[in-house]
Amino acid sequence: MRPVSIQTFIQVVYCDDNEPPSPATIRRRCPEIPGAFRDGRRWRIDLDTYFETMERRIRGLPENPQELGLLQDLAEQLQ
Repeated sequence: MRPVSIQTFIQVVYCDDNEPPSPATIRRRCPEIPGAFRDGRRWRIDLDTYFETMERRIRGLPENPQELGLLQDLAEQLQ
């Protein structure tokens, strides 16, 4: 688990972006961001969870490990 601030999240995730989103934009979207959680009054984002979820989305895999297990079982039964 690597929890980081919103500013660090922007620096890491949007490092190659010429116009990264503002901290206010990220703050508004935190409830939708994988790995985001409240640390008192501040938002933190767990980079490990974020990158793992984004990698699964890119590959077209479900985010939930239970769903992945269900799909794997179904694929074995269909073979």
